[in-house]
Amino acid sequence: MTRTHTHQALGWGMALAMGLAAGLGLGALSYLAARETTAMAFEGNKDIPPIDRDAPEQVQTATFALGCFWGPDARFGALPGVVRTRVGYTGGAKKDPTYHDLGDHTEAVQIDFDPQRITYARLLDVFWSAHDPTARAYSRQYRSAVFFHNDDQRALAEETRDKVAASGGRVRTSVQPLGTFYPAEGYHQKYRLRNTRALMREFARMFPDEASFVASTAAARVNGYLAGYATSERVAEDLDRLGLAGEPGRALLEHVREHGGPTGCPAP
Repeated sequence: MTRTHTHQALGWGMALAMGLAAGLGLGALSYLAARETTAMAFEGNKDIPPIDRDAPEQVQTATFALGCFWGPDARFGALPGVVRTRVGYTGGAKKDPTYHDLGDHTEAVQIDFDPQRITYARLLDVFWSAHDPTARAYSRQYRSAVFFHNDDQRALAEETRDKVAASGGRVRTSVQPLGTFYPAEGYHQKYRLRNTRALMREFARMFPDEASFVASTAAARVNGYLAGYATSERVAEDLDRLGLAGEPGRALLEHVREHGGPTGCPAP
């Protein structure tokens, strides 16, 4: 079955984010660019949720591939301590890939996180438990990989890979340096949230441009909650910080209660 996409006619573009990405090259939209994007996008916006206003300035970045990137975007976005997420393409040599002209790249998720609240080691735990690292990938687009940003990340990734191998056999998941990360098209970003119209209307009001929406901690959390990565009790506790009082908050709670646990990506 071919993966399909619902396009929202919101009139948003990726110009700011893509411009920053093109200028940075290695690890595009890294810590500095993401922070600048967030500051510019949020400036003067009185509707920003408390969770975004309280987001830390000092973050670190991790990049993982786990098959279709919609699921990992939601999984990691729901974790306390994760500040923002974005999906994109990396691992190949083709310049400026797109979903329909991917070349030799792999779908991946990039995560900005607060190391005071969640460690890279914890993110690796989630990564390894989210897939079968001994399984052979059926395509380069949907393979699993750790793209490390520095020597410390490399050491931790290789250490945890070797532990997995010692207990479960040959590991086929790649551990490799991050090259250029190309943000994916807007309709892939925060896919679960973007395709939940009642909540997306509220987020369009709070974040009237694409860059601020993608950079939002609230958007990352709600995208994860819609995919089933939180209990209804946790969601209820977070509603005020997410800026979802009234009907939008009730809609989110109803969705979580009705749909239960995590849902994965459709078959590619």
